[in-house]
Amino acid sequence: MFRNPVFGLATVVRRFALPALVALGSALVFNPAIAQEEEEERGEQVQSLDPRVAKQLLGAYEKMEADNFQGALGDLNKLMQQADNMKPFDRASVLQIRGQAHVNVDRVDLAMKDFQAALAENALPEDAALQLQYNVAQLHFQQENYKEAIRGLVAWMRATEEPGANAWFLLAAALYYENDYEKARVPVERALQLAESRERRHFDLANMIYSELGLTEKRSRLLSIMVSIWADEVSYWKQLAGLYMQEEKSKDALSTMELAYKSGLIDEESDILSLAQLYSVHNNPHRGAAVLEAGMKADQVERDVENLALLSQLLSQAREHKRAIPVLREAASLSDTGELAYRLGQVLLADEQNEAAEEALASALNKGGLDEGQRANAWMLLGTARFNQAGPGDREQRAAADKAFASAGDFALTRVEATGWREYIKAINDTEDRQARLEREQAEMLAEAARERELSACRSQQIAGRTLTEECVEVLDEESEG
Repeated sequence: MFRNPVFGLATVVRRFALPALVALGSALVFNPAIAQEEEEERGEQVQSLDPRVAKQLLGAYEKMEADNFQGALGDLNKLMQQADNMKPFDRASVLQIRGQAHVNVDRVDLAMKDFQAALAENALPEDAALQLQYNVAQLHFQQENYKEAIRGLVAWMRATEEPGANAWFLLAAALYYENDYEKARVPVERALQLAESRERRHFDLANMIYSELGLTEKRSRLLSIMVSIWADEVSYWKQLAGLYMQEEKSKDALSTMELAYKSGLIDEESDILSLAQLYSVHNNPHRGAAVLEAGMKADQVERDVENLALLSQLLSQAREHKRAIPVLREAASLSDTGELAYRLGQVLLADEQNEAAEEALASALNKGGLDEGQRANAWMLLGTARFNQAGPGDREQRAAADKAFASAGDFALTRVEATGWREYIKAINDTEDRQARLEREQAEMLAEAARERELSACRSQQIAGRTLTEECVEVLDEESEG
């Protein structure tokens, strides 16, 4: 069976991809016998074809029904060679049928000429003329002649009592492609209202028009309907969540993305990261970390510096510091700058892992990439980590800490605090020096007292005339020599 001229919207892409749009209406196949019956029923003046023309036209019509369009065109072209001898109704009838044949062999340019010539005869029945006028508008649209399509559709609508959803949709699409979004709004809304069933193309076009007009609330309401009908279309969920964010309804955005995620629709890295961050914003970092970890495990999210840093941040917010540390360490090792190592040093120091903190902070300073404030604080923290490792009398470790504090003193931000630490270290060293000196003096005094006691005992032995021990002989000799 041959195709009636059922014309689809051109899939032209302009800012938004207009989905493949289905046919907007079928043309009336002009069968002279049927047309005559309809005229008689309406009580209109009946027009009839010349018998000779009717016979040849019927033969061409039958070839078209058998999908022999080239054969039909051959017959119709021969018939049109006699056009000067035909009355207007005959010529219009032949032109309309030939235009339909041209449509079926994808010669839209020739079909357009035939249909317009048929209308110019002003001889077709009213219904057939109106349908042909509509088809011409469709062909203009297909050829991207949107201005002509709009003019034709508006004229057709004025002559039609109740234009259907398809016609309103075609008009809205033509206006959209002409960037006349404000005028396109009413026709697309009429298409939505009049459609017997909810057609995706109507909603898609309305969504694009609302977007161009910045009608955020209307668009979010529309998308709410769209996600309920086409629940497996992830782009609708993402657009709706994005609109909620524009409206500062981040909680609704989270609910939308969460539902899409639980439905198995969210599998792209950017969307998983957005969902994880939304969880963080709404005080559910534990869930955000779980989503991010699952994405990494499924190879949906790359285990790179930024993503690992986000994961460690979420784990820290969830108070899972022990789990956050190895993740942050991995991120810091991959980073070309010292910022993450600096953060790692802070976390390790807070966890009293002083030796590991010293290593991380030294790495941060060596890698560089820190701003002045971070460098100042890094030297302070490095000094603290080193100082915390110093035991009693460990002057070498305190000297290393003092060196870090001296570097921190080069920055105005930490100069006072660093000076305080250095004075404190000096005070500890001075105290230890005094203590050592006191201990030496005390030891000397005790030794002198012991020597005096021993000397006194030996003298007593000597005075008593007792035999002196070797020790006493030695002590007395030293006394006499002294």
